[in-house]
Amino acid sequence: MFHYIFYYQYLSDYSEQEHFISEHTVMAVFTSQGQVGGPCRYMPATRRQNHQCRKEIGLSDTIREARRLATTHCEDQFRYDRWNCSIEIRGKRNIFKKLYKETAFVHALTAAAMTHSIARACAEGRMTKCSCGPRKQNRPDQSFQWGGCNDNLKHGKRVTRSFLDLRGGDSDEVTEILRHDSEVGIEALSTLMKDKCKCHGVSGSCSMKTCWKKLSDFNATATLLRQKYNQAVRKAPNTRTIRRDVPISRAKKPKQRRKKQSQYTTLYYLETSPTYCSVTKDRQCLHPDNCANLCCGRGHVTRVFKQIEKCRCRFNNGRCCQLICDYCQRYEDRYFCK
Repeated sequence: MFHYIFYYQYLSDYSEQEHFISEHTVMAVFTSQGQVGGPCRYMPATRRQNHQCRKEIGLSDTIREARRLATTHCEDQFRYDRWNCSIEIRGKRNIFKKLYKETAFVHALTAAAMTHSIARACAEGRMTKCSCGPRKQNRPDQSFQWGGCNDNLKHGKRVTRSFLDLRGGDSDEVTEILRHDSEVGIEALSTLMKDKCKCHGVSGSCSMKTCWKKLSDFNATATLLRQKYNQAVRKAPNTRTIRRDVPISRAKKPKQRRKKQSQYTTLYYLETSPTYCSVTKDRQCLHPDNCANLCCGRGHVTRVFKQIEKCRCRFNNGRCCQLICDYCQRYEDRYFCK
C-alpha cells in the first residue's frame, strides 16, 4: 500500500496561506485524499482555484479523476523501481521539497492527467462550461467526414494552465522549471491525440466513414513521460534556488511569453535524486536480478505462493455451449526485499 501524505500548513496570516497552497498545488492534486470542504472538495485550494471550481461545475470531480489517473499510472510505471511514486523519502522529507527528477515527472504527469480528464469530461457532458471539442471543416476531396464528438483538448489545456498557474509571470527559476515540466506533460498528451473512425453502410461496406478526434488511453501518455523521465536533463548549478518548503522571498524576473510547443520536449530538474533505499523494505521484485538493485544490497527472500486456476476446459458432452473446467494447483515464486 502506497502512502500519499499531504503536509498542509495552517498559517496564521491568510495571504501566506494562499501563497503556500499555490506553491503546492500539484502536490495537493497528486496526494490529497478524501473531502476537505470548499468548492474544490478534494484538495485545499486558493481563493482563485475555489472560484474556478465554483464556476466550472464538475471540475472538482474531474480533479479527483485526474488524481486517480496520475497515481495509478505512476505506480504502474515504477512498480519495480526503488521510487514507487510515494512522496516520502525519509521521515518528514518528501520529493516536493526539492526539484528532483521524480518531482519533475510528477508535475508533468499531473498536468497531463488533469488535461486528459477535463477534455474527456467535456466530451462526455460531465462539465457544464464545455462540450465537444472544435470540429474541422470537411473538404470535398476527403474520403471521410468529420463528425462525432471530439475530446475537448483545447478547453482541457486552458483550464489546467489556469488551475496550475502555468501562465507565467514574475517567479523564481524553480517555479519556471516546474511550469516547463508541467507543459511537457500537456504537450506529451497532445501529441498522442488520434483520429477515431466509424464506418456506415450496408453489411459493413464502409461506404461512408465518420471520424473524430480522441485522446489515446492515458497509459500511452504515462509511458511516453516515463521515457522523458529516463532522458531528463539536470539544469546547471547556477540556476539553483533556496529550499521551497516554506514561503520565500523571490528574485523577480520579467514576464515571458510561453515557449513554442516544440520546446516542451525535455524534463528538467535541479537536484540529484536520493537512493530511496529507506522505502524499499518488503517491496516485491520482478525477479532476482531486479532485487539486486531494488533491495539496495540488503538481499531478498523467496516466498512460494499456491495458485488455484481453471485448467483442461472443454465442452460438456462435446457439445456447444456449456463449458466445464477442472481446477489445478500452480506454485509461483515471488521475491521480496529484506
